[in-house]
Formats: sequence, structure tokens, C-alpha cells
Amino acid sequence: MSKIRNLNSIQVFNEVSRLRSVTLSAKSLNISQSSVSYHIKKLEIELNTSLFQRNREGLMLTVNGENLATYVANGLRSIQIGLEKASDQGEIVRIAILPLFASRWLSPRLGSFWDAYPNTQLSFRSQNNTFAERERPSDFADLGIVWGQGDWTDFESICLWPEEMVVVCSPDYLSENPIHEEADLRNRTLLHVDDESRWREWFANNKLAPPPSRGNLIPQEPHFQISSTINGLGVALIPHSMIQSELESGVLVNLFGCTYATSFAYYLGIPKGIPLSRSTIKFKNWLLSQCAVLN
Repeated sequence: MSKIRNLNSIQVFNEVSRLRSVTLSAKSLNISQSSVSYHIKKLEIELNTSLFQRNREGLMLTVNGENLATYVANGLRSIQIGLEKASDQGEIVRIAILPLFASRWLSPRLGSFWDAYPNTQLSFRSQNNTFAERERPSDFADLGIVWGQGDWTDFESICLWPEEMVVVCSPDYLSENPIHEEADLRNRTLLHVDDESRWREWFANNKLAPPPSRGNLIPQEPHFQISSTINGLGVALIPHSMIQSELESGVLVNLFGCTYATSFAYYLGIPKGIPLSRSTIKFKNWLLSQCAVLN
């Protein structure tokens, strides 16, 4: 077995594999670029293999480099957890969070977590549903809330509750654009987030051909989508759990007076192969207990 005599080289390799840049890694580690290059070369000599190759876009990991990067990231995270457990400092739980989920669902309930675990520190990392798409998600957070269909191969995905969708618009939009049945939506402005997958599913489930996408306004953030709908810019398909206050106050109208089943849902996503700290497990169990009443 090869023996790594200098853990500094491992830390430098981890940073270069994450940033794919000698310059950025040197700045991050507060060392010179020549020192970064020295540690990478030293590691390659000790392992008798190339770890990086250079192309027009910068540094790329070789196959052996990719394999090593995965083990190094997991190993350093395990060391960090061990250090936290051995010290008197509270463990920090890094949570990738969706802003709409945080403000509409999590924030009203979070007090009960701190009542139960007052010494646990939570660090929320805002993300626009990109956590599961990151090349190394464990560098960003220990776990996170993601929206989708649960088909992320590198994650343990736990559905928080079966979601239902509701078709909504403002009273003013409805008065100016009468809608009597689902088919009428083919000729209305449909607001959606990121892509049209929710609407495609909705039209398919209702045995309707989808409308052409051109001319539709495409807000890129859920809060903006809700605001645009309230301001009469079109019709939106939104998770029912996230919009109950607007329906109760009347600023938005449930067009068809019902909710619709969907294959999409909020999930707790946990990167595979990464050990969880005690505090992370506490937050995971608390979150799932809060969601259990909705199932």
C-alpha cells in the first residue's frame, strides 16, 4: 500500500479537484501557485499516476484523479466530523435549502428544532434546486431539500410528503381571460419555473395536447412565479403546500376548485457515501418527524 507522507498534498489536491484551477486553489489555500503545483506533482510521483490533464477549459481530472477525488473528499469530511466530535464545539449542520421551502414551510416550524436541540448550529445554503446536480454536492452541504422525481443516483432520496399541484391565477387575470375548463389553458399564458416539465405532466394527465411554449413567460425563481401570478401575468401550476395562504386570502384563485396528483415532490437528499454527524442525524430525524404528519 502506498504511504502518503504529507497530508498537505492531499488537502491541496482536494482543493484543485474542486476548483479545477491552480490559481483559484492558491488563493483559497493562501499559498503560492508554485506550492500548489509542487504538491500535485509530489502526489502524482508518490502514486505513480497522472491526476490531472489540461485542456482549453482548464484542469480536468483523469480517471484515477476522479476516483481519488471521491475518496479524498469523503475522507476529509470524516476527519472534520471526528474533530467536531472530539472538541467541545457544536457541530454545524450544512443544509442546502430551497428559498420557497424555507420561507413557506420550514421557517414556521424551525423553533421546535432549537427548543429540542439548542446547541446545534444550522447553516443554510440557498440553492435554486441545483444541489443534486452538483459534481461534488457534499462540498456544499451535508444534506438538502430538492424538488423533483427522486431519481438522483448519487443521493439517498427521501420523499417528504406526496405533493399535489393547484392551478391558480389572480382574480383580475381571470376576469380579463375567462377560463371555464382545462382545455382553455392551451390559449393562456402559463408561468413556470426553470422548465415546462410540470405543465407537460399536467396536460398529459388531463389528456390534453400541450400548448406551444413560445410566448410564455418563464420566471426562473418560485417566489417570482408566485409574485407574477398575483400581479396578473398568467396562470401558474404550484405545489399546494406552498400557496395555501394566498388561496385563503383570495389574492389567488384555484381555477378548477381541486388539486392534481403529480410525480414531483420535495425530497430530503443526502449524498451517498458521506458519514453524517450526530447533529446532522438529529436534524434529519426532526425534519422527517415534522413531515410524517403530512403523509
